[in-house]
Amino acid sequence: MGIHRCGLSGRMGRYIVSGPEIGHWVAKRVDGGFFEGRATALGLKRDDQIIAGVIYENWNHKSIWCHFAIEGQLTPAYLAAIFDYPYNICQVEKIIVPVGSDNEKSAKVVTNMGFTEEGRIKEGRPAGDIVFYTLRRDDCRFLNERYSKRINHG
Repeated sequence: MGIHRCGLSGRMGRYIVSGPEIGHWVAKRVDGGFFEGRATALGLKRDDQIIAGVIYENWNHKSIWCHFAIEGQLTPAYLAAIFDYPYNICQVEKIIVPVGSDNEKSAKVVTNMGFTEEGRIKEGRPAGDIVFYTLRRDDCRFLNERYSKRINHG
């Protein structure tokens, strides 16, 4: 299932951008794919260079899957935007992030964001398990006023 009627404008802030360029950038870094029309991507640029991105896919009204790629420091506005989109625009209750069990760096990043391990598929990847980290809307600290005041929905 794709993300229907949950699109982003081409630009959501000073350095926050969306579009296929971001999706393909993330996909290359997570050894995955980005399929326009079935997924949405939100990125962070500095000096016209992408330094972070998220692919959102498999939206089903209740949850959405995300794939993160980060190569620079995230801003509070970007953190607000990447959680505002699934929870407030798509109205999901849960974000699901699959991470390879061999990818300790990504596991640490999503854990620091507040995600917790909810399940795993044993030997689901060539290098080990697929670990599913989730974050419920009620547990997301990036929806509080400190972050949400940085989003301009106008």
